[in-house]
Parts: sequence; structure tokens; C-alpha cells
Amino acid sequence: MIWSTDWFGSPCIDLRDAEAFQTEHISGTTSLAWSRLPSAMHELPDKHYPLKLLGTDKQLKLASDFLNEKGYTVEAVYGLDEHFWQWARSEAITESGCKTVPLWQANPLLATHIDNIESLISGRKALDLACGAGRDAVFLAQRGWAVTAVDANKDSLHRCEGLANSSNTSLSTQCLDLELQQPAMDNPSVDLIVVMRYLHRPLLPWLAKWLNPGGILCYSTFMVGCEKFGSPRNPNYLLKPDELANTYSDMKIVYDEVHHLNDGRPVVHFVAQNPA
Repeated sequence: MIWSTDWFGSPCIDLRDAEAFQTEHISGTTSLAWSRLPSAMHELPDKHYPLKLLGTDKQLKLASDFLNEKGYTVEAVYGLDEHFWQWARSEAITESGCKTVPLWQANPLLATHIDNIESLISGRKALDLACGAGRDAVFLAQRGWAVTAVDANKDSLHRCEGLANSSNTSLSTQCLDLELQQPAMDNPSVDLIVVMRYLHRPLLPWLAKWLNPGGILCYSTFMVGCEKFGSPRNPNYLLKPDELANTYSDMKIVYDEVHHLNDGRPVVHFVAQNPA
């Protein structure tokens, strides 16, 4: 087999265990052991990104079949035999240690606006509400924020904690049903509240109250029109045009635009700041 360094263009996953990865691996690859893969789907990129895999023949077969069933495209596989390592060392593209390239990304709204958000406020205390697997919470924690990730699902919080651990950062989690009449938040005064892909209208008035003076609300979720392309279709989970701007009319609107996902579903990208 002929190998080439041009295969770095796509995300490349090393399926061996963490110990083997730390002993020696290809620079720029991602450590994600095959044994973790079924429970770590939240650490993968969007499905339109093709993947490359490194591992033993058994790992490559199991992972390829699993990922194909989940809708991913496995672009290439590389068996890590001695011939491969000889080539890789001759190309000086191997290294040791735990440095791994993350495949996941924060929500585009947060990733795009975080520098501006950080320039607007000096505090670094954040809430990620309905955090799911915790990508946004971990993204903030990596930037030095003191983050509390909140979700009603204990399994989601477990994945969030695992992602923080594998990303060499830390955060707090709280298991809480946000759809109670008055959510019992612990120390809710924060500088930033992040809400992504979640809508419970009775919760909306509480968000401004939980923000410190000058605090920022960063909100993105599905809008009316989404039902034409897919889920959600329930109007209880779909924002109306200008709904957030009207709800938070006492706040300074920093950004309020409608974007469309690759499948056509409209989502609002909304950033607003509490009065100082």
C-alpha cells in the first residue's frame, strides 16, 4: 500500500486505546478508542465531513461498519502495522504524548461571537442551559470560563463531564428540570447564559433575571418554517419571527439574524446584553 501525507485533509481518528496513542501516534490525529466510539458520537464532526480511520484490522472493520450505519462516510482506513510505522517515522509525522485534535465544534453562533462577547463583559461565569452533551459548555471552559452545565438528563450530563475530561478542562454540572414552574437554580447570577436548540417559553423571562448587569444572553434555536423540512414540527418548540427581540426588548440587541442549516431548517442567532 502507498501512503501519502495528503490524507490529513479529513478528520482522522486513531481507534487504539489512550495508552497506545500516547506512546506513539500520527501528528494531527484524534484519539477515540473503538471501545468508546458508540458512546462518544457527540465528539464526532457533522456527518457531511468524511472520516479517516487508523487502527488494527478488527478495529477498522468494526468502526467502519458502525459509522456507516450511523450515516457517516469513511473515506479511508489505515492498518497500523510495522510497515505503516516505518513509513510514518521516515516522514517525521509521528509524536508521543496525549495531544489530540478535537473533532467537535461549538454552536456556530457561540464560536463566531465569543470574542465580541468577551470584549463586552469582564466577568467569566456562565450557564449553559439544556446543555445536552456539553460541546458549548466545554468550549467556554477551555477559554477560562467558570461554567455550570444544566440539563434534565443525567446521561447527557455524564457525556458532558466526559467531554470536559477528554478535553483537559473542568466544569460544574447540575441535573435540573428547566420546565418546572420556577426552576431551582443554584447561584444563578451569571455573566453569560447560553441556550442552544431548546425552547420552553415560560423559562424565557427568567433568563434576564439570572444575568448580572451587563450580562449576555446567547440564544439559538429553531424557528417557524422548520416544519417544512423536518423536526421539530410542534409550534411549542419553534420561535416566531422577532420573538426573542420582543421578549428581551429591555436589553441591547447585539445580533439578531436568521440562519439556515444545511437541510434548510431556519434557526435564529440571537445575542443580547442586559443593561449595566
